[in-house]
Amino acid sequence: MKKFLFSLLATVGLLAGCTPKTVISQSYDFKHMQRIGVMGFASPYSGLSGVENLFAKYLIENGFKVVERAQLDAVLAEHNISVSGYLSPATTKKIGKILGVDVLLVGEVTSYTPTRKEMALVSTQRTEAHPVYAQAVRPGPDGKPTAYTQRVGTTYSQSTDVRPSEYTIDAQVGVIAKLVDVETAEIVWIGSLSQESSSALDAADDIARRLVKSFTKELAKRGGR
Repeated sequence: MKKFLFSLLATVGLLAGCTPKTVISQSYDFKHMQRIGVMGFASPYSGLSGVENLFAKYLIENGFKVVERAQLDAVLAEHNISVSGYLSPATTKKIGKILGVDVLLVGEVTSYTPTRKEMALVSTQRTEAHPVYAQAVRPGPDGKPTAYTQRVGTTYSQSTDVRPSEYTIDAQVGVIAKLVDVETAEIVWIGSLSQESSSALDAADDIARRLVKSFTKELAKRGGR
């Protein structure tokens, strides 16, 4: 187990990116995983909370039986169990027995940058053409010289137009999620993803969808479902 945990921790630093990368335990029997308890995700960012609800949504969508956070919190409060930060093996086991879940989904929002507006000066080069005229003389019908104006060429001038322009920088969210067996407190799956979108909620939703999809595929390959 320790060897597997060290492997997981060493891999976490490589997980963030546009492609979800996950690590799944090769020894854990996922056939015994019937119910998943979804814990509240830790987030040091006040502007982004409730990410665990997005994971619950996609777990249910993919056919998993889920005890979501609101129900879980109510039961834990009833039994006077406090869960914040680190979950000890004893607490994990106690939660599993009370809720009848096999694994707990825990996670953390690792990075968060909200959508923001920025101003920049945009310069535009302009080129203008100016016709050139000159006076000339030619004989008139009566033989007398007559003055007239004719175009003899073109000159060009360049100018720079500088104006302020507003642009939008997309929100960025990073999340780490992991499944913990309630009996052994073993991390049996872990994944991480960083995503950008027009809003933080959209980015977090896409992260939850893609990580759950990745886990489901890995599980199917191992015949765990």
